[in-house]
Amino acid sequence: MSESDASGRGLAVNNSVLLGVFLAVAADDQTPFAVVELAGRSVTASAAAHRWVLEVGKPSLDGFTLADKLIEFGEWEDLLVGLWQAFGRGEVEMADFQAQLAQIVAAIERWPRVPEDPVKDFSSRLRRVLGPGADA
Repeated sequence: MSESDASGRGLAVNNSVLLGVFLAVAADDQTPFAVVELAGRSVTASAAAHRWVLEVGKPSLDGFTLADKLIEFGEWEDLLVGLWQAFGRGEVEMADFQAQLAQIVAAIERWPRVPEDPVKDFSSRLRRVLGPGADA
């Protein structure tokens, strides 16, 4: 899937999609303040989720488990993008948009966060797969 911003430039990182949608929601002059608040909460939750990936997920989870978590997060992102596009086409009324956005925001807020306590080390579960020409 290729995403681009309003100027047509490609978005470099996946989290730019979420940020772009949330900023567009907040900047829309027809958006009620309750929806702007949801967009702000979403930016914070998304940043916390990406921090979790870097600080907890990558160092402690095996690749398959981390991939499953990222796919789950990507599904929420896809729902958000679809909702925003449907709203832009006039297929979703503001009240429905706000209700569905609130569900997406709540899901992103529940997504894993950097815990207060130490994280269990899962590195022993990792296995090294050698490819052609790799050193043993």
